[in-house]
Amino acid sequence: MEESGIGPDTARQAADGELDTGWTACVDHDQHPLTGEACQVTFLDCFHCGNCLVTRDHLPRLLALLDALAQRRRELAEEVWWPRYGPAWVAIRQDMLAKFTPAELQHAQADKPHDALLDLIENPWGLP
Repeated sequence: MEESGIGPDTARQAADGELDTGWTACVDHDQHPLTGEACQVTFLDCFHCGNCLVTRDHLPRLLALLDALAQRRRELAEEVWWPRYGPAWVAIRQDMLAKFTPAELQHAQADKPHDALLDLIENPWGLP
């Protein structure tokens, strides 16, 4: 894993799930790669961060999140949905899922949870 820029201790922690967030893992939430400060953003912004790590174990939750984002897309106007959820949706679909094989994605689909936990990061008063 060192060729990926992750040291052995961090790789072990990631493999053990110790670095897991809602949908991915974070290799250093105390130091954002751009600001050098503790992360203060929504978990949906993690998909654009250099500290974000996605393993096969995260795939079921990511697929559930995509379902939840699709549901929100049916509930919200496009001009509301795209700035709020579009960047995360694109990052997951175009960058993250593309790194896994169809067999891995199919296996993850079978293990997908019913609740994506999207409501935990949202203000309930901000929903339609």
